[in-house]
Amino acid sequence: FQVSTVPEFGRIVIYTTSLRVVRTTFERCELVRKIFQNHRVKFEEKNIALNSDYGKELDERCRSVCEVPSLPVVFIDGHYLGGAEKILLMNESGELQDLLTKIERVQHPQECRSCGGFGFLPCSACHGSKMSVFRNCFTDSFKALKCTACNENGLQRCRSCAG
Repeated sequence: FQVSTVPEFGRIVIYTTSLRVVRTTFERCELVRKIFQNHRVKFEEKNIALNSDYGKELDERCRSVCEVPSLPVVFIDGHYLGGAEKILLMNESGELQDLLTKIERVQHPQECRSCGGFGFLPCSACHGSKMSVFRNCFTDSFKALKCTACNENGLQRCRSCAG
């Protein structure tokens, strides 16, 4: 695990969750996502339910700004902006529109045909089982090993939309 050192100038990063266990958290994540989609700006969504490294990265980033992470969390140009309440207030006051002038626009927001907009697909090596099979050529026996091509959920980044 490493915190991203890629400069985030002109980028929006939103940490969310797709787990519906806590309904209010899920609804706040949906609200923030819809606000940025309505502004038709390009943003990167990091769903901590799909990849635990995003959760570790979020903890590290929030520790550096002395904030307790409460999803969703938004960073613009690498700077901490806030959560759903702050984004909603900024959107209603027009402040958010001013911040988004330097962000790349999306003409027609559409979901990726491969992953449906989630950014992850089941692993191509283990098909999501998180195990790979190794055949010992000397004894003709098979062993199940932990797959190294995917994350802890048996998922890989979508090559079509995540680059």
